[in-house]
Amino acid sequence: MRMNLKKAGAFLSALLLAGVLTACGDESSQKNTGSQPAESSVSSDSTEESGNSEESSTEENGGSSENSTESSAENSSTEDSGSSESSASSEDSRQGGDTQQGSDTQQSGNTQQGGNTQQGGNTQQGGNTQQGGNTQQGGNTQQGGTSNAEDSDIDKADEEKPMKYIYLDGTSAKFKGEGISVSGNKIFITKGGDYEISGTLDNGQIYIENEKKKVRLHLNNCSITNKAGSAVFCQQAKKVTFNSMPGTVNYISDGGTHDDDKGAIFSEDTVVFKGEGEINITGVYAHGVQSDDDIIVKGGKLNIKATKSCLHSNDGIEILDGTLYCDGGTNGIKTDGYVTISGGTSTFIGGTREEKGSIYCDGSFTVTGGTFWAIGNSCAAPDASTTTANLIGVVFGSSQAPNTVVDITSGGNKILSITSKNNFRSVYYCGANLLKNATYQVTSGGKDCGSFTAGNAVTVYTVS
Repeated sequence: MRMNLKKAGAFLSALLLAGVLTACGDESSQKNTGSQPAESSVSSDSTEESGNSEESSTEENGGSSENSTESSAENSSTEDSGSSESSASSEDSRQGGDTQQGSDTQQSGNTQQGGNTQQGGNTQQGGNTQQGGNTQQGGNTQQGGTSNAEDSDIDKADEEKPMKYIYLDGTSAKFKGEGISVSGNKIFITKGGDYEISGTLDNGQIYIENEKKKVRLHLNNCSITNKAGSAVFCQQAKKVTFNSMPGTVNYISDGGTHDDDKGAIFSEDTVVFKGEGEINITGVYAHGVQSDDDIIVKGGKLNIKATKSCLHSNDGIEILDGTLYCDGGTNGIKTDGYVTISGGTSTFIGGTREEKGSIYCDGSFTVTGGTFWAIGNSCAAPDASTTTANLIGVVFGSSQAPNTVVDITSGGNKILSITSKNNFRSVYYCGANLLKNATYQVTSGGKDCGSFTAGNAVTVYTVS
């Protein structure tokens, strides 16, 4: 009996011990299974927060996947420099114990994004764009620094190309830089960009032909003469610019018999004049400057004397600034297109032939500023609807003899005094000293020619 009680006690003790062990196991299991959902919950919250942030960023960028693609493509060039920042970012993420979720999005130098990964600090993207923290992307993002459209005469591809040099030495030339070749007295320019020209070419030609690239000729006290054709001949270029360098005096002249009715400077494309120096052009055979496109005067001092027209353009002539003096054997300037004068100081003298004039224009003629004098047998009248600068014209009923002085006064003040070495019938003037509703008196050769009142921007008075 006592033995049976001992066995029963041992059995009960074993059952109690087993129960305690089972209970401990259940509690341990519950604790372990409880930690996993907690960790998963934190990760899920973090993922949602990251997802919301990305969604917000996407909305700022207009929700366009193309922006992300373009940003990734633009930042691929910064992969090397950004890799160290990416590693540092990843290490910070691991030290913080945050699990990285999904694929790593590369932004602004490969900064890894995911989970609660810190993103790039103030990483700069492409120039002035700051990314990270309060990341700015899309709408107002500035990429690649500030781009200034400096000058329409310059191709972006040529902005950082070095200056090339052409040294004229009388009968030929030496050079430094690509895009230049010399054959005897002919200098070829075959690439776009900047070319500084100095020295003297007694009888030769600068010949330009390339694949529609802009060419800029910087004239540094040079003299170019061709006795058998154009001194500068542009067969093909997007645009050719003549820049007179500060303090320099330059000469360009043609001669002989040309194949066509061309000028001392001839171009199939647009011609631009600018700078702070002086260019003297003599058109011995025909025109001073002839372009199949536009001729634009932006600056510098430009003196032209020609057997025919000083400036001859198929498309148009624009005078924006500078000092321009044109003494033409037929026309001062002539174009089959438009004429626009908005600045500068200009003088136009027409030739002796009856039908020729100081300004010949088949298209629209607009004056919005600047100062100019025009004297010749005729002159195109500016369009009253588009001209805003004050302008007066006097047209005589009969031809005035060479060197006859025309004076225009208002209120006892001399407004204009002008003459020509040729016969003339018309005088036009535009200047700041002209006023609307002012009365002007006209004399020619000291003879009273009457008076008129300028009531509009353009007023033309006819002397009978």
